[in-house]
Amino acid sequence: MRSLQVKVTVLATAITALLIGLAGALLLVSQRQQLTAQTADSSRTVYMCGVYSCFQLDEHEFISTPGIAVRYSSTEVRPHLSLWPFNDPDNTPYQLVGDGPQRSHDEVRSVVSEAQRQLNNATFTLFGALASITALVSITVLAAVSRVLRPVEAMRVEVAEINEHNLTRRVPVPSSDNEIARLGATLNETLDRVHRSVEDTRRFVADASHELRSPLAALRAELEIALSHPHISDWPTVVKAALEDAERLQELTTDLLLLARLDADALDKQDTVDLTAVAHREVSRRAMVTLEADDQVLVPGRRAQLSRLLGNLLDNAERHAGTEVIVRLRGGSAATLEVIDDGPGIPEADRERVFDRFTRLDEARTRAAGGAGLGLAIARRIATRHHGTLEATDADGFHGIRFIATIPTGIPQPRKAAVRTQQRAGDDMWQFLNGSIVSTHGHIPEPRPVPEPELDWDLIFGGHRPVAVS
Repeated sequence: MRSLQVKVTVLATAITALLIGLAGALLLVSQRQQLTAQTADSSRTVYMCGVYSCFQLDEHEFISTPGIAVRYSSTEVRPHLSLWPFNDPDNTPYQLVGDGPQRSHDEVRSVVSEAQRQLNNATFTLFGALASITALVSITVLAAVSRVLRPVEAMRVEVAEINEHNLTRRVPVPSSDNEIARLGATLNETLDRVHRSVEDTRRFVADASHELRSPLAALRAELEIALSHPHISDWPTVVKAALEDAERLQELTTDLLLLARLDADALDKQDTVDLTAVAHREVSRRAMVTLEADDQVLVPGRRAQLSRLLGNLLDNAERHAGTEVIVRLRGGSAATLEVIDDGPGIPEADRERVFDRFTRLDEARTRAAGGAGLGLAIARRIATRHHGTLEATDADGFHGIRFIATIPTGIPQPRKAAVRTQQRAGDDMWQFLNGSIVSTHGHIPEPRPVPEPELDWDLIFGGHRPVAVS
């Protein structure tokens, strides 16, 4: 019995039969008591007895007997009626009650048999009525449940037909405003999300394949050309170009793997991260960046991911900025991180699209000018993973763009005077906190290569660090 329709019908029928059976039993007991009382009343006989004999009196009859001692007595029949309707009425037991003379057995038996027959007929009639009511309730419940579940069955049939090739199909939603209609609407919303997710995955795989194919094709072409002319090839140049393509492939695969892990893993392990220290560390590696930050802006999360979020925003800002990039960090109930640049900005119609994966705007479509289009997507995913937001808005006082990341803190923030650190291109002295540049003999030296930021190996490789291959 797997059908919900059958289960509901059986349950409703059982409950109805139980309730009606109890009511019928009470009615039968009351009917038996009433018939017993009626039989006793109708069979009661009153006698007037003298010294030697008794005379039967009619109902309400009174005989005057002056000077003669008489007494009055009565006899009545009390049958022991049975509720079982299939017994023999002629065998119904009874009891004679009273102090009158004995009555004829045939007379008493006829009275008792008649009472039992009446009770048997009443029992059969009641059982028939109860059975009819129960059957009517069963049929009604079956029809009602069938009608109610018909839209659900239509939804089930439609969902069973949906597969990866026809994700655009949707379940029919009843016009009535009830639970079934809300269920259908929720199913369609879920199917919409699944459809978008599958389409995003397909597009992501296609874009990733395209992005990986380009450097691989370039690397293969360079090596094939060098091998076809081994005596005239500049092998150091060939190796350098191959190394650049390999580094680009490594960066792209690292970003892809990071996105996959961000989508799959939940942020279970959280530490208390000082965003101020993270901002100072990221800004210290870069030129033309101004930092305005509160002291000790604490948020729960992972330091490596939050550092990656700010690093990606700064990479994007430096790529498009004209002369200045400003980073502002404020505490409170939620930490607000702003990255502002004075570049060409982003059209309002594209400010949401830039967070899609592999998205490059027209000004940055070349790979030499821009990256693979994953930086902002990773930044927003990290912000979302920390229960925050990342949006692009107009930059106040600039012609560029402002990215605003909001991360809930859950920790009381001390509000202190902002610490201002300014570094501009063209100054006579650059002082990086990591000591990568120092002034010498009054001129600005070329900066030494900046070490790559630390990667969150636990996030990327699931707790397994890469093994160096000799």
